[in-house]
Amino acid sequence: MPALWNKLVFEFDHVLPVSSASLKFFEAYASAIAEDVKDNQVKPEYVDWWRTIIEKYSQQASTGSSAIRAASCDCFASMSRDIFECLGYREQRLIVTLLYPLASDTDHNVRAAACRALGVFVLFPSLREDPLFVSDMMKAILEQRNDKIILVLVRSSWALANMCDALVLESEKEGFNLREYMSTSEWIDVLSYATSAATDNEKLRSNAVRTIGSLLRITPREYFENTRIVSLVSHAMDGLVKNIESGSLKTRWNACHAASNAFLNPYFPIGYVEEEAEGRVYPWTHHIYEALTQSLVECKNYKVRINACLALSTPKSKEKYGDKLEMILSCIKEAWNKCQASEEYSELKYKTQLENQVSNRIKILEPN
Repeated sequence: MPALWNKLVFEFDHVLPVSSASLKFFEAYASAIAEDVKDNQVKPEYVDWWRTIIEKYSQQASTGSSAIRAASCDCFASMSRDIFECLGYREQRLIVTLLYPLASDTDHNVRAAACRALGVFVLFPSLREDPLFVSDMMKAILEQRNDKIILVLVRSSWALANMCDALVLESEKEGFNLREYMSTSEWIDVLSYATSAATDNEKLRSNAVRTIGSLLRITPREYFENTRIVSLVSHAMDGLVKNIESGSLKTRWNACHAASNAFLNPYFPIGYVEEEAEGRVYPWTHHIYEALTQSLVECKNYKVRINACLALSTPKSKEKYGDKLEMILSCIKEAWNKCQASEEYSELKYKTQLENQVSNRIKILEPN
């Protein structure tokens, strides 16, 4: 590939200006590099190619042509993680600095492309561990939450979900502190936006529930002791329930997975209320468990059922199930019986996966 690039530069670089079409070619070339890097080590010539693009052409991202600005964002979004990590700090920061203002560009195609690029970059290790980048990226994305263009909303919701997924990865490191990445008010903004999107346009919902699940997974214990935040959590859980029960299959299995993510937080309030002698449960306990069991038993899609089963067995203590443990165990056994009775072969792989999932969950939940 480097030989092809050198030939093209020799033939055309001195006679043709940079255009959206040439940047689209850069994007395709970058995608080909990314595919090659997946299976092989990063080649020095690939890093050198990107350095040339950044030094020579990246300033086009701030030109007067909206088509060129959008194409520049798409080109950057095609960069692989391994290539980015091989670049120098100055080069990395130059790209990021160019993208921030484009997320608020006057042209909606540019805004959408910039949001997508930021959503790609936030998963890169050196950026997701940088609180300053995550904070600035989050602010840039949240500015688009009231955008009137659905494409921008779809891309921004996807980027925000990626950001929360990235923070889940960071939370596995010792010493992780969510407050280094976002303030309490910003946490509220993210959850509120995701909750609103979870009941908005269908195109936003799968990303919205991803955001809810990942954010609740990394939320500190003291947040759940705040009355206002508990109210927001209640609305967020209503959004999850709605998307577990209905909507596109992609949204439903993402909502089930989001519930599982939230339950992985040992401080997430579900089941019996702590220090309550009368056995009172958190108000969303019944709704979320009933939605999950219904999906497990009645949904025809195996991927939804697998994720529902996973969520139902995620809580680590019986208290987290409140008074629903017996009902949940009964439904999981019913799901097992349905698997055994099914003679479908079109999705045998997922049927077997569900059988294994259900069998393991029965062993985990059933009293000894």
